Amino acid sequence: MKNVRPDLGVSFLLLFLSLTVTVSSSFARETSGYGHYAPSAYSNKVVLLDWNTPDGLSRLVHASYTTDFYQLAHHYQPQQNGLYCGVASSVIVLNALRAGRREIPSQQTQEISVPPIWGGGSIPYTLYAQASFFDEHTEQVKPRAVVEFRANAADGKPNPGLMLQELRDMLEAHGVDARAQYADADEMAGVVLFREVLRATLGESEHFLIVNYDSQKIGQAGGGHISPLGAYDSASDSVLILDVSGQFNPWVWTPVRDLYLAMHTQDGAKYRGWVVVSEGSTPLTNTGHPE
Repeated sequence: MKNVRPDLGVSFLLLFLSLTVTVSSSFARETSGYGHYAPSAYSNKVVLLDWNTPDGLSRLVHASYTTDFYQLAHHYQPQQNGLYCGVASSVIVLNALRAGRREIPSQQTQEISVPPIWGGGSIPYTLYAQASFFDEHTEQVKPRAVVEFRANAADGKPNPGLMLQELRDMLEAHGVDARAQYADADEMAGVVLFREVLRATLGESEHFLIVNYDSQKIGQAGGGHISPLGAYDSASDSVLILDVSGQFNPWVWTPVRDLYLAMHTQDGAKYRGWVVVSEGSTPLTNTGHPE
């Protein structure tokens, strides 16, 4: 059989595709395993530290701002599907705010019906649940079908999940005070402001902090993501993310600067950022100018 020399252009194309696959596969390998991370896009090194390693636990023990961790950890739950990071984060915070105050109505979809032979009625479930998060109030913010990729938004385009403002509005639909801050300041001023918010929020029990960031930028699997924060360690200038994507990532410590820059990424026409959540009874200072 006669040997045929391939066209030079085809050879270059094959080489390019081979390199592309190699680079993509390399990143996938670094982030595909649970608790395995790629280098941060901002530090060019792996900056994440699993919370349950000896170093991670030591950091938690010695951190000065850990009040929120002990409230949120009790109510932590991973997101039920790939689009529910905002829903799971909201449910965790709502339960941390209200569970001990007997202010949560029974979630009818979670109740257990008792057979008549056992007296009838139902067993109530007085905690917020992801399955019952959506109601007539949240539907006015964003329909559940749009969030879950089962319908398009009003403009006819898909818009799954929750953006920062939608997260804020969903929380307010549940009757709490939610103040969003976009990470659209310059890096130096933005990091300083965010660090002030961490100190003001994570060291007291009336406010909670949820962040919207690009998880891939700090070396995690995924992309645009939402999770609550549990603690701030000033010695290492790092913050503990109570990551709700339990199928991909454990809780991790990340440098404040890297997390801020991962929030300083665009989601649609606006930047990502954070939401401070409370019952609205106690004002929180040093949180910038909320949207």
